[in-house]
Amino acid sequence: MPRIELKDVISHSFDYTIIGGGTAGLALAARLTEDAEVSVLVLEAGEENLNDPLVLNIGQYGRTLGRKEYDWCSMTTPQVNANDVVFRWSRGRAVGGSSAINFTAFNKPSREDVDAWEKLGNEGWNWDKFDKYMQRATTYTPPNLSEIENMGGSVPDIVKELCREPVGNGPIQVSHPPLPTDIGVKAQQTLQNLGIPMAPAPLGGDPNGVVIGPATINPKTILRSFAANAYWEPNSARPNFNLLTGAVAQRLVTTEIDGELVVTGVEFSHKTGSGETYTAKSSKEVILSAGTLMTPQILELSGIGNPNVLHKVGIPVKLALEGVGENVQDHIICNVVFKLKDGVPVETFDTLHNPEAAKRYKALLTKGDGSYTAGIKISLFAPLSSLSDEADKIISSARTQIEAEIALAKYSRELAEQYMIQLEKLENKVPTCEIIGFPVFFGGGDDPPVAVRRHYSMLCSANSLFSRGTIHIATSDPQVQPTIDPHYFEQEIDLQMLREIVRFGRKMGNTAPLKNYFDETPVEITPGSDVFTDEELTNYLRNNASECFHTTGSASMLPREKGGVVNTNLKVYGTKNLRVADLSIVPLHFGSHSQSVAYGIGEMAADIIKGLA
Repeated sequence: MPRIELKDVISHSFDYTIIGGGTAGLALAARLTEDAEVSVLVLEAGEENLNDPLVLNIGQYGRTLGRKEYDWCSMTTPQVNANDVVFRWSRGRAVGGSSAINFTAFNKPSREDVDAWEKLGNEGWNWDKFDKYMQRATTYTPPNLSEIENMGGSVPDIVKELCREPVGNGPIQVSHPPLPTDIGVKAQQTLQNLGIPMAPAPLGGDPNGVVIGPATINPKTILRSFAANAYWEPNSARPNFNLLTGAVAQRLVTTEIDGELVVTGVEFSHKTGSGETYTAKSSKEVILSAGTLMTPQILELSGIGNPNVLHKVGIPVKLALEGVGENVQDHIICNVVFKLKDGVPVETFDTLHNPEAAKRYKALLTKGDGSYTAGIKISLFAPLSSLSDEADKIISSARTQIEAEIALAKYSRELAEQYMIQLEKLENKVPTCEIIGFPVFFGGGDDPPVAVRRHYSMLCSANSLFSRGTIHIATSDPQVQPTIDPHYFEQEIDLQMLREIVRFGRKMGNTAPLKNYFDETPVEITPGSDVFTDEELTNYLRNNASECFHTTGSASMLPREKGGVVNTNLKVYGTKNLRVADLSIVPLHFGSHSQSVAYGIGEMAADIIKGLA
């Protein structure tokens, strides 16, 4: 696999330098290098894992998390409103970025989620336009609906119409895990028994309901499809597509021309060095695609950010931009876990903890069979009102409180505007809650997974948090990761929403036909029967919630006077040739998993740079 070497980087200048060979960065690089006259350098801190079974084989969810050869292994500060719990924030440190280590789930936001970006002052960033770029990234192969129907699942006509032929011709393959799971069908039936319909357009802007979950899986090989094997590998022979791995960007090399900051290169360290720094020269533009966690760090290390932050660590201010590292938003999750009865015909990922079983299933993988070909089948995206009788009360109380606090000038004008849009989405029943049925032990508590047991988990996620966090450097040393403080549960409504979603997950486990699969001693492992009252469940959430790896907002695309870092062309305010193209630009979070949006940003950024968007 041809890759550029360090000596070639430091002896040449490139038209475009992209910091970060991840989900958005490789999509952008592949599209820019379609023009043979344009030279592109991608600086990636991690390594290629194109043939690594831990990356490629589905069914090994989470095995790469917390391992430094794949993961940045970032940690938050102790969270004051979560009993001082420190959260692990895993992010991909590999060619392909987080698309190499995520759980492969592929879904899109609601139309209203994306249209909200335009409402905040970003003309042209709306569903109709942005979805074209999310579509351009993918080829979608619909599920085999006959398998679902043969197992007793129901498939509405509207879903059948959407599931006829492959859609699109993009490099990322989106399909459905080939191994049908009986318990997934039971989860679908249970949700419908609880009054939840099938989602009318899961990938078309209306995911409200039960979703037969697509994933980034190549339907021919049954392996992960991700940015590295979709955007980089097929195009790696292009002489103008240059990738340097083991390169950690430290700061931007800048000068000032006519009152604007001009980036002339990127200072970086390399795995082959002994602490030395090198410079990659760029003649046209530098694009930050380092992700929501690292993009603000590189900006601040380069003297771009809030002067108060920079002064504390002794970095001269080159460009005052108060929004850098602010407006950080995330999803948060807490799970309900049930133990399966002995004898029920369900395969779970728990068995992969058994070395002999794992060996047997790896052999089956070559035949397109077994647990390594199974995936996440059923998801629910819904407004809180579909899950809880308390929804109207919770939302109304939050509106009253937030409006009173706005009147007292507790929030900035831009945050008040965001809160009003969030409240409107809740009231208009835009899906902001998610539950995934996951056939494995995936939860907190004191009962660890045991290979001989089988479990089913309800992954319960609140996807429209009102709390806002920060990501800032605490030192001028680029080897030290930034300080991450998501401010979890700072707003009471976040805790209330998550509590109601978890209650609905419990309700699923106690509703037929799903409940017939669960052991009765106990039915529920976590949170457990001793966690029942509001107070008990609230305390459980504070101790056992975790993050979803979907962070956005640290370099928000907003008008500068509203705390924006980049404009609608993704250019950093006050600079002539610096852009950001990753999830950090998203100014208001959305209700889906994030990789579809990351690919869309990379694709749209390419057209913006080419002057086609």
